Amino acid sequence: MKKIAIFVEGMTEQEFAVRLVSALVGNKGLHVVLGRQWKGKVTIAPIIPTGDIDFYVLIVDCANDGQVNTQIRDQYQTLVATGYTAIIGLRDVYPLACSDIPQIQAHLSAGLPTGTVTPQMHLAVMEVEAWFIGETTHFARIDHALTVPFIVGNGFDIVGNLADSWQHPAKVLDEIYRLANKKYIDSRGQKRKRRVS
Repeated sequence: MKKIAIFVEGMTEQEFAVRLVSALVGNKGLHVVLGRQWKGKVTIAPIIPTGDIDFYVLIVDCANDGQVNTQIRDQYQTLVATGYTAIIGLRDVYPLACSDIPQIQAHLSAGLPTGTVTPQMHLAVMEVEAWFIGETTHFARIDHALTVPFIVGNGFDIVGNLADSWQHPAKVLDEIYRLANKKYIDSRGQKRKRRVS
């Protein structure tokens, strides 16, 4: 059984990681455990599933992009001691700008442990929602009115603009959904799990 730990900055990224892992591995032989950082601490329970498991994947919502590296560093010894062979971190660029990406990448792995397992850090360009904007076929599944020509005609050039060119993709996604009276972000500026998953 391969044990993989993925640390992400928020709930959206956690849901994305679950779906990505399921799509890559398939559900047969996959066991996913969700975790969430609370007040700077993540408790990883040594739950060993029964049955035929090929991939055991822990996906931790760190609740803040600044906590991804911190939680990997804090949990590293426990993860290695309990048999994890891959540790992956995923964080956004936003609220920083695209122009900050080279500097972020230069320091992405700063302070991470180097031992028998080398943690791998990755950037979701701007925000993971940029990938949703780039996957234009999903809009019609949100509402049949959200066709690509309709969205483009309302000022969102999702065809001509690269997904990573949107400064605040979650806000853009919400504005596109609102063209059909749907929401991605609620009135308090929060994303809700039922809207993301």
